[in-house]
Amino acid sequence: MRSISVVINARLQSTRVPKKLIRTFSDSCLIKIALEKLDKMEFFDHRFLGVADDELKEIAKNYKNVEVLHRKSDAVKSGVNPPHVSFAHYLDIPSDYIFIFNPCQPVLSIDSIKKAYDYFQETDYPSYTSSTETRDWIFDDEGNALTNKDTSNYSTNKGRVFYKAAHSFHIVGKEFFREHGFHWTFTANDPHLISVPEAEAIDVDTELDFILAELYYDSIRKKE
Repeated sequence: MRSISVVINARLQSTRVPKKLIRTFSDSCLIKIALEKLDKMEFFDHRFLGVADDELKEIAKNYKNVEVLHRKSDAVKSGVNPPHVSFAHYLDIPSDYIFIFNPCQPVLSIDSIKKAYDYFQETDYPSYTSSTETRDWIFDDEGNALTNKDTSNYSTNKGRVFYKAAHSFHIVGKEFFREHGFHWTFTANDPHLISVPEAEAIDVDTELDFILAELYYDSIRKKE
């Protein structure tokens, strides 16, 4: 068995959806929903919340199985920061691999994470990331078709399948990160793709995402 711990990276400096992790979402908030799941993931070696904000550290105290990893203020400042700065706390995690769990996907299930964990243990790729299938027509910034080039096929139900990152989770090697300061090489199978249900990969990146995700989350809970 390869040693692997799970971490949620969280900050309150979101610009597209301010304070999205602690804003009221259903009868809770995104970070609490994620921490409740994290608290139950006993199959990982350790469970961490990587944060710099005191407010998030206080919330974490309510989850007995979750440890706090302290991040520096430079790691959580607004904008996109270099990986070796944003994720320097990975080097404090006492396992060979790190499972990074996205707290902004409230519908993602523990079952899907457990399946990814099991697949990780059964295989031997240097890194992994979550993905969903697509047959959408995608073009580059010069208008060149990148996916469907079949002039006889106008359907998105047929044709070649492509994969897009779901950002539900990533799995990275700690020593690779220590040496290079980034997660993977973006060559074939680095990262290796793990499919997740598209219905679970609803990611809150915009105000519209927040509204739609909350509606869907509530509709699922009503059926339980």
